[in-house]
Amino acid sequence: MPFDALLFFADAGNGDLFALVPGVRRPDVFLWDHETDSRTWVAPRLATYLE
Repeated sequence: MPFDALLFFADAGNGDLFALVPGVRRPDVFLWDHETDSRTWVAPRLATYLE
């Protein structure tokens, strides 16, 4: 997943950032790890992440 395709909306307090991928039908939330440059799926949609 390209880095520039991510829309960041929150941070984890340790340098990692939470992001959405705009323009994609799946509203999944991902975590970008600043140390490894990895993207990890964390929730199927923003509402679930906020709960």
